Amino acid sequence: MPELGDFYDRTSEHQTLTTWILQQHSRLITLTGISGIGKTSLAVQLVQQIKDEFDYIIWRTIDASHTFDEFQHELIQLLSQSENLDSPATNQKRLPLIKYLQKHRCLIVLDDVQNLFCSGELAGKYKPESEEYRSLFKQIEKLSHQSCFLLIGWEQPREVTQVKNQNTAIRTLQLKGLDTAAAGEILKDYGLEASENTEALIHRYEGNPLWLKSVATLIQELGGGANQLLPDDTILLPEDLKDVLQQQFDRLSELEKQVISLLAKESQPVNRAKLLENDIIPLSDLVNALQYLSRRSLIEQQANFYTLPPVLRQYIKGL
Repeated sequence: MPELGDFYDRTSEHQTLTTWILQQHSRLITLTGISGIGKTSLAVQLVQQIKDEFDYIIWRTIDASHTFDEFQHELIQLLSQSENLDSPATNQKRLPLIKYLQKHRCLIVLDDVQNLFCSGELAGKYKPESEEYRSLFKQIEKLSHQSCFLLIGWEQPREVTQVKNQNTAIRTLQLKGLDTAAAGEILKDYGLEASENTEALIHRYEGNPLWLKSVATLIQELGGGANQLLPDDTILLPEDLKDVLQQQFDRLSELEKQVISLLAKESQPVNRAKLLENDIIPLSDLVNALQYLSRRSLIEQQANFYTLPPVLRQYIKGL
């Protein structure tokens, strides 16, 4: 598990996750959000607070170097260590993973789950070599056990719906930016004094901790203060921030890239009818793209109106 480092207030989100895990006994939870929003930091703090409620805490960062079979074997090996200790190794019979999750109270955190999914496709489509994770997650959701999987990433599996319903076995929390007070602590930590423009600066960068740290570092190194470098609605994009945004943009399907480029041309929220005036993207494709861009936390929606965060609009205009 990563070191927590600096942590900024997420009381509401922390309470929500704690309730889902400890009181509602949710079996599968997805924690999603755009890069840098603080998903991993929130999960680390959560684990530290509730770890004593579990027999096992397992943290795995998903990457291409481990196959599903290796992942499952490691879990079973770990969970079976406390059993049959007095029996010869040759007589020890390993049970299916779900059996161990029924016998032991486990919290299993999988970080960077977007690495299970295809790049260049609508969000959440499994790579062929990752399809077995789909079966595992279905088992985790459907079968009775006392454990919980927490999936962290830019994307979530397609079968995990964001529609609110009465099914408490599966939950999704889409993480948004920090509030003004918590985000102001980041700027303070980087030596930026509070001013009348501080709230506007936080709003411009969506309260995203990574984005704010990046621009605060730039301001700190250049000197002169935020008011001089960021007058009015100016958006600065340091190179490290561009690199992070590029990683996420590269994962988009061509359809999503077309739609997000249309939105980048608009400074005000637009409805679907306005977007359809492009005469290129059919309604069904447009609706799909908007749905998945929203799931990726790349666009904001209010009723039937959509808009891009200022930072993303500035970045896409520069491509």
